[in-house]
Amino acid sequence: MILLGVDVGGSKTHAVLADEHGRVLGVGLAGGGNWEGVGLDRARAAWAAAIAAALEQAGVTSAEISAGAFGLAGLDWPSDEARLRPVVESLALGGPFTMVNDAFLPLRAGTDDGVGLGAIAGSGCTVAGRNRSGDMARSFGAAYPFTDWGGGHDIAREAVHVVAAAYIGLGPETALTERLVAATGVRDVAELLEGVMRWKIKIKAPFAPEVFAAAHAGDDAAIAIIRRAGTTIGRNALAVARRLDMLGEPFTLVTAGGVFSSHSPILMESLLETLHTQAPQIKLVHWTAPPVIGAVLLAADLRACRPDRDRLTEEACDRLAACPVSPSLHRPIHRRGRRKG
Repeated sequence: MILLGVDVGGSKTHAVLADEHGRVLGVGLAGGGNWEGVGLDRARAAWAAAIAAALEQAGVTSAEISAGAFGLAGLDWPSDEARLRPVVESLALGGPFTMVNDAFLPLRAGTDDGVGLGAIAGSGCTVAGRNRSGDMARSFGAAYPFTDWGGGHDIAREAVHVVAAAYIGLGPETALTERLVAATGVRDVAELLEGVMRWKIKIKAPFAPEVFAAAHAGDDAAIAIIRRAGTTIGRNALAVARRLDMLGEPFTLVTAGGVFSSHSPILMESLLETLHTQAPQIKLVHWTAPPVIGAVLLAADLRACRPDRDRLTEEACDRLAACPVSPSLHRPIHRRGRRKG
């Protein structure tokens, strides 16, 4: 049996082929495949390039694939299902396939049965959930006109707000002022705020580590921002659990992404405080390996088989770390290190 898992993001596409025992047969990497960012043609080209590389390593054809699963950034609304399904069908897999938003992959990777919640907090934040009846739900994880509630963009924006408040006297002094001035390379806070107001400086997720650092150093404003992020993620998780009628039972929340990789006790304390108000039996698991593991396990679910997850994870991590990026329309081949979870 040959199982295909594909994880499609804005900056990369991962493909892994494995057998029913969890032995990795082949892997492939390609450029970003989110159709919202590169268009359908380039998205398909990235998916096909990653899959072709994995097939070549494995020495098999697409017709020999027993089942496939695609975790797709950009599969956000019901209309996206109709738009993207024909693209996957055009890849001519030999068996059935399933498509989910990529936020569901860490949930499947970090649990034995794919039941529970998964929270990905990177640039944005999305909470995805599945209950024992198979019902699925998730939060937005969207940008404008909504917001990336609890993600790195949100944390960075909050930092700018408190720096501006301190500058005009509406808030207390904060170490974030000096940190953001230094991080942006401007001369002073006035130049920083002018640049932000006139769209010359964009304070986004890459600045979130400055907020974590200031919080860990004891800055009250930064601590409040990180606590608010934890509370917000927790409220999103509870909202998804409520929609799935899971609050009255024990379940697992799998966390993934750069915000959680900060290992901030302030963030986690706030998150747990919020969760325990309505879900006292919740268990937290932090997933750091590539989410594509979850896609392989979803493919295995279609064939009712249970690969060895530990073996699958270890072999996939090793193979992906040594794999060149496949040629795409917009990225050359180069070597990459192991990706972040």
